[in-house]
Parts: sequence; C-alpha cells; structure tokens
Amino acid sequence: MPGPSWMCRSLAKASVLLWMGMLSVCESAAQHYPVVTTNYGKIRGVKVTLPNEILGPVEQYLGIPYALAPTGERRFQAPEPPMSWPGIRNATQFAPVCPQFLEDRFLLNDMMPVWFTANLDTVVTYVQEQNEDCLYMNVYVPTEDGKSTLLSYDGDVDLNGLKPVMVYIHGGSYMEGTGNMIDGSILASYGNVIVITINYRLGVLGFLSTGDQAAKGNYGLLDQIQALRWIKENIQAFKGDPKRVTIFGSGAGASCVSLLTLSHYSEGACSQPQHGFSPHGRVGLDKLQETSSLNLPFMFPASFL
Repeated sequence: MPGPSWMCRSLAKASVLLWMGMLSVCESAAQHYPVVTTNYGKIRGVKVTLPNEILGPVEQYLGIPYALAPTGERRFQAPEPPMSWPGIRNATQFAPVCPQFLEDRFLLNDMMPVWFTANLDTVVTYVQEQNEDCLYMNVYVPTEDGKSTLLSYDGDVDLNGLKPVMVYIHGGSYMEGTGNMIDGSILASYGNVIVITINYRLGVLGFLSTGDQAAKGNYGLLDQIQALRWIKENIQAFKGDPKRVTIFGSGAGASCVSLLTLSHYSEGACSQPQHGFSPHGRVGLDKLQETSSLNLPFMFPASFL
C-alpha cells in the first residue's frame, strides 16, 4: 500500500493540474468574452466567428448606453451623458429600439419605395422590443487574427495600432429603423475597421418642434451628436482611433450626415463624413437661396427635414 508521502505528492499534482485546468478555462472565457474599460465602467462583449474562412473573428459589444434614458423630465430634451456603472456590464445582446409604428401598412406603402415595403415583415422582427430608453450603440471590433484586410492607403497605418472607426446612421424617414438591423461584423473584419451602429429617437419623440422653448425639436440629431462624443471619448478602449472617425448613412441617415457636417454642435466629433445615397439630400438652388436668406438656426422645426 502506498505511503503517506506518495499520497501527498499525488494530491499536490492533482491540485496543480486542477489549477491549470481552471486557469485554462478562465483564459478561454476571457478570450471568448472580452472585457474593455470605458470612462463609464467595464463592458463585456462576445467574440464571434464569421462563416467565412478569410474573415477573422469579430468582437461584438451590443447595447452600450451612450446617454441617459430620455424619459420623464428628459423627454423632449437634449441627451445627457450616461451614468457610470459598477462591476462589469454585459453587452452581448441588443438593447430595445426607439418607439416606432410599422403596422399602418397602407400608409407605409404610400410613403416608402417598393424595395423597402417588400421586406417589411423582416424589418418588423427587429423592432418588436421598443422602449423610450433606447439610446444605445453596437460596436464591432476586428481581431488581430483576421486573415484578410481591405487594401489600405498611405497614411492609414497608425504606429500605436489604433484602428479607424466607421459610424453608420440608419435611415427610415426619421420615423422608423434601428442600428440593430445592421450587422457590422463583416465590414469590420474585411476592412480592419471598427464599425458602430446607433439608435436615435424617431418620429414625434425625436423631431417634434413646437416652435418655442417647450420643444425645440431635432432631438434625434442631438442623440447622434452625443453618440459621436461618447465615441470620441471612449473608442480608444476598443483600440479605435478617435482622430479617424467616419460617419456614413443611407436614406434619412445620409441626410443626417449632411446636417451634422453643417452643425457647429458636432464640431470635432468626427473627422470624415461620408453621405451615401439619399433622395432627401436633393434640393433646388432656388430653395437653397430662399432658406439661406432666412438665417435659420440649427434647431429648426422637424417639418423642414
């Protein structure tokens, strides 16, 4: 029968192996659920493998609050920065979308192009969970083990290893839509850029103006500016370059990009605006001359949009 010394050595070896196994599990969990530290607290994301052999995995951080909930006294007010949180905030699922109404099909058919209404059933699945507490963003970060990256141009290389950032503003006639519908994983992995999508207030809650101090309007645009400020202050935690932030969008989102570039409120928040295609962006020279003579402030009634 083995002596006590042999049993002690066996127990010691077993303890070491168990400790090594636990360490391996912890390291694996840390790699699969990465944690970043922002100015407001720590955020846990998830590392997702893409179904393509040339695209590397992407870290997804979903439902990150960039402003306080615009409810109660903060309804019809400019957004405020979020509160800090203790511990690690889980960011592995989408947050609710901003309130919107998609059931009035006959109205939508009159207002929207066929290519949009044909996919309306798919769109509805993304906007089932609605809440006024909806000012959240999603961040898609490429990993270093990607097998292919988009061709880069001179000056795109950062000695600190920081990646360029692309912020997508969704369209929807200022009445519907959500950044949750756009998966930025493929663009992030292929282009080796950080892709961000956002939610912003829509419809009456986002663009109503009473023409006086009661409700100035354009809160949806102010939400976008607050999101850009949050990104500038925190994107370095995701290895993003705050000096290389590009905003782009489609439809009403492209119009928003145009408006943001003209507003002094967004000065310094982004460096490279890209408009994309938007029929809303067309304006006649006569109308432009007419409105320029009015010297309209940025906080104009939403009906002018």
